[in-house]
Amino acid sequence: MLSPTSIVGNIFAENGSQILKGKTFEKLQISRHDLEKNRLRRTTDKGIDIAIILERGAKLQHGDILKHDESFVVVEQIPEKVITVKTKGKDDAFEVLVLLGHIIGNRHRPISLEGRSVTFPIQAESELEVFERLFAPIIGKIEMNVEEKIYKPDERMNVHEH
Repeated sequence: MLSPTSIVGNIFAENGSQILKGKTFEKLQISRHDLEKNRLRRTTDKGIDIAIILERGAKLQHGDILKHDESFVVVEQIPEKVITVKTKGKDDAFEVLVLLGHIIGNRHRPISLEGRSVTFPIQAESELEVFERLFAPIIGKIEMNVEEKIYKPDERMNVHEH
């Protein structure tokens, strides 16, 4: 029988390392999409089935520590491919930013912002070509980088993906 789990901390928070100090724990790799679910059934890296049942509105995060029976499980978000776009100059930055927003918004992507760059996930390698084509009118005014990383969308955005 599966027993529910509860979030007791996060390894990236101050108390996180203290919770796990001297204890053995398992790892649970999970996609960004599944982090948003409040009910999941998954298997840890050591083959243990766990049920994750959270309160409505609660979400798992990368690094969360779950208490399962007498053991602990650390949630590891699976890295995903993302595109980061950064504007090069300041001359026509407003126009470039509006066009970027329009292009990315039409694809219904969550975004994260840092400085003069915007990052968003891609769902398939073939999408890179699509975005290169869509960015063609402004390609000389932006820098575009593709990488695989743990992606966290800006919490101020409430976007659904297609």
